[in-house]
Amino acid sequence: MSACPCTPENAYAQCCQPFHLGDQQPETAEKLMRARYSAYVKGEVDFILNTTHPAKRPLVDPESVQAWSDESEWLGLDIEGTEEGGPGDERGTVTFKAHYRLEETERSHHERSIFSKIDDVWFYEDGSSAQLRREAKVGRNDPCPCESGKKYKKCCGAA
Repeated sequence: MSACPCTPENAYAQCCQPFHLGDQQPETAEKLMRARYSAYVKGEVDFILNTTHPAKRPLVDPESVQAWSDESEWLGLDIEGTEEGGPGDERGTVTFKAHYRLEETERSHHERSIFSKIDDVWFYEDGSSAQLRREAKVGRNDPCPCESGKKYKKCCGAA
């Protein structure tokens, strides 16, 4: 029995594979998100393309998707939350982290994905990546980063 990448406790044949083969349609936005993650792990690029909203599909580069899929060692998926996206909904969001190793460095892709239905079929519409802070947060009483010599709260932080 091959474990499903989205939920290792489940068998791939009973979890995401029926979606990848086109035998079933995911009934929720979260199930589509899980199936798309599994598609990256399994190299099912056509599934990624076909489940992208038709209006957004021209923006997807199949070669880049294939390269990311092939060059990454996929380590796991964490679903952080969902909003709507159930069988009776027309739209939904799923926030997740996909963990992977690329060029010997462990990374994670943190995204809030938006899904919508067309003719009762879920599609990935868009997503916004969580931005990682590159520098330490400036406290209100810290020196202002503009180097004015003032405290941040009395300078650039005054709003």
